[in-house]
Amino acid sequence: MSSWMKLESTRSHQVALAGQVSDRETGQTIGNAIVEITAMPDAFEKKRSLQALRYGSEWETLAKRCDRTISAIDGFFHFIDLPPGEYTLTASLPGAAARYKNGTIAVTVPPVPPSGDNPSQPKFAFANLALSPSGIRGKVTDLEGVAIGRVNVKIQGSGESTVTNDEGKFQLIGLEAPIKEGSKRTANIVFSAKGYPEQTETLEFSLGEVVEKNISLTKQQATVSAKTKTSKKNNTS
Repeated sequence: MSSWMKLESTRSHQVALAGQVSDRETGQTIGNAIVEITAMPDAFEKKRSLQALRYGSEWETLAKRCDRTISAIDGFFHFIDLPPGEYTLTASLPGAAARYKNGTIAVTVPPVPPSGDNPSQPKFAFANLALSPSGIRGKVTDLEGVAIGRVNVKIQGSGESTVTNDEGKFQLIGLEAPIKEGSKRTANIVFSAKGYPEQTETLEFSLGEVVEKNISLTKQQATVSAKTKTSKKNNTS
């Protein structure tokens, strides 16, 4: 059973909001993401302000607060004792800020149902937060449209590389890109495979953008080396 399913209560506290952080492109869960409440009802804003006053200068450095938490290894997170109302969550991955764009979602936290009420009534809100990676993906074929497997796909000047599968498909996800809004990374993608001349394509992508590029490779022309046999004639004097 997933950990969030066990989180209906924590001692005397009530779980009000739970969720999971994942990669928008691959669906893989993401641990150690910071999940923060960035918009909230007035009732929670007052609670947050009081706690901030209590902690003073330490408040901003706290990894976990009433409005901030960290996703577990399976991507799950939760918040407790939230007043009902509209909230906005933002997830970020500070260690990979140049590879993933922040994810944001709005969610409504329901009132805590009275004891003995309808058991099917939701006891807490659930929210999936997806972080958008930067990357490239595509397919490699020959001129007749037949997929080419085991093509090396490499970004020139970096160690970022992969190999096409049997269907000719490839993807490089979580590539570095400029954090500045509107900026793009220019990358030269080198495609190489046995029997095909090396081919380079130039692509641009921004933070949180996955660009698709399908290419066709031309088979290398076979070179025939002719051996010239020289026969020596013996002259009879």
